[in-house]
Amino acid sequence: MVAKVISGKSLIGALNYNEHKVSKGAAVLIGESGYLKKPCDLTFHEKINRLTSLADLNKRAGTNAIHISLSFAVGEHLTPETMGDIAHEYMGRIGFEGQPYLVYQHLDAAQPQMHIVTTNITATGHRIS
Repeated sequence: MVAKVISGKSLIGALNYNEHKVSKGAAVLIGESGYLKKPCDLTFHEKINRLTSLADLNKRAGTNAIHISLSFAVGEHLTPETMGDIAHEYMGRIGFEGQPYLVYQHLDAAQPQMHIVTTNITATGHRIS
């Protein structure tokens, strides 16, 4: 597995990137954490509002958007459920347990790949390094 972590200032940019892929049939929202609905029942506004409500708790943070890409070996076959499990374990190991996040399976890459969108601002307004 190869991980690429991009931190930035635009939660809406990271979310739009993945949602655009979904609209083109090149990605599927396969999981979430910290939302009150199933992924298939979430609207765009519910997705972004959950993340920005936390980001707004710390206006001093220069970066508040985290966009993670996890790529796997060519030919490796991972079910959406397995990818969701890997995403959950990965987020816990990097110190993001309890943070809301969305997991997208990308279908247009040569190898199995998923993207995770979250914020590094906690419910108490603290920034996760």
